[in-house]
Amino acid sequence: MPSLDQIRQIKISDQVASYIVQLIADGQLAPGDDLPSESELARRFGVGRPAVREATNALAGRGLIAITSGRGPKVLPLTKGSFADLFTHGLATRQVSMIQVLDVRRGLEEVAAELAALNRTEDEAATLRDLADLMVEAHGDVSRFSPIDVLFHRTLAVATRNILLSSMLSGIADVARESTRTGLAYARTDAEWDVILAVHRNTAAAVIAGDAAGARRHMATHFDSALGRLRRGPQTN
Repeated sequence: MPSLDQIRQIKISDQVASYIVQLIADGQLAPGDDLPSESELARRFGVGRPAVREATNALAGRGLIAITSGRGPKVLPLTKGSFADLFTHGLATRQVSMIQVLDVRRGLEEVAAELAALNRTEDEAATLRDLADLMVEAHGDVSRFSPIDVLFHRTLAVATRNILLSSMLSGIADVARESTRTGLAYARTDAEWDVILAVHRNTAAAVIAGDAAGARRHMATHFDSALGRLRRGPQTN
């Protein structure tokens, strides 16, 4: 059982951590900025440096700051780490299925398509057009199509201009890549591949045209198709 002194120490370190988080929230510390020195934080709180060190280590564990040997702690930009770990751990421990991942991804990707239609740049529009053309050339070839598909969805994510959404989608990119390859491998006929090409081509066209509702609708159709193939599974002889 922890002693009273240990409990007090934990409470102090939590207060220091909360103070640092508030500095970030208030805009006094931006991504890339160095934190006040350990001695400065200790002086502000009237606590020992071990309590400050405990607080910064806890924030580093949460992915809010980075601690590098020989340099002071630094505020981190938003990263995909925590979201990626959640999905990877869920799949590895069988608490989450690939279909559940696709269900979540569907919601995120529909919003991404909608926002991309509103916020994409001309360069991003050109990239989506080119990728949709490359998909036609990769018809029926999972190994060729899959990396093009990854770039297509990554371009949409960036085009949202929403760093939270793009970070979340980036966090499940590896899982999404595997679910995509699996779903494509379950496409049995040329007609099913035609649907795959059509939904990507239609989504790209809607984003390029600035049709947010259409982009979202076509992305929903895309995931209806993908989920249907994944639930059905591979062809059996």
